[in-house]
Amino acid sequence: MQDIGFDIISDLFLNPNDSFNWENKATSLYCIVAGNVSSDLRTLLQVLAHLSRCYQGVFYVPGILEYETCDNLIARTAEIAAICSHVPNVIMLHQHVIIIDGVAVLGVNGWSNAGSLETVSGMINTAARYEDHRYLNATLEKLQRHLDVKKIIVVTSAVPKEDLYYGEEPAIVYDQIPLCNVLHVDTEHKVKHWVFGTYAKSVDVNSNDIHYLNNPYLGKNPYWPKRLTVSV
Repeated sequence: MQDIGFDIISDLFLNPNDSFNWENKATSLYCIVAGNVSSDLRTLLQVLAHLSRCYQGVFYVPGILEYETCDNLIARTAEIAAICSHVPNVIMLHQHVIIIDGVAVLGVNGWSNAGSLETVSGMINTAARYEDHRYLNATLEKLQRHLDVKKIIVVTSAVPKEDLYYGEEPAIVYDQIPLCNVLHVDTEHKVKHWVFGTYAKSVDVNSNDIHYLNNPYLGKNPYWPKRLTVSV
């Protein structure tokens, strides 16, 4: 039995002139960034490069904010992927899985309409959410048969289910397919943790044997990582 630690960060919402210093704050070898870093790609690059010097691995899921200034989702995703590929220790979890010592970490944006997009239409947003939902469903099903995977962490920028808003869910949420619906394929009960963003209040709760947690920044001072420890 061994413990693997992940530091959780989400919803930084940084502007180009904002400062972000993570020196001496890391508590784990790995970091999970659940989206909404910045709509400015240069700022995104600077933050990921800074975090890459603090951690052995940074697992980043783009949030809806990173697409706020774009006209084409595919082109923007390629831009973000190029940024991540040039930063050591950073892995972009866009419909991607990384396996560490028996723990699979898979991530998608999830496309929560609870956010706001100036240039991406709601129709495109809904289509992208459906595609992410389909990926989660198919990948979780495959991981049930993966002998090296003992536990799974799902990472989404979007909130996975309505009750995690604690009665504060935006009206648009009622029109969305809950991302947590994919859990019906988790027949071996490998999904133990779900890290998410896009909600301003801190959540750290167990529901149906799954640990749901976020760690929104949103200008809080001081702001520290929330540590997730997985025993394998």
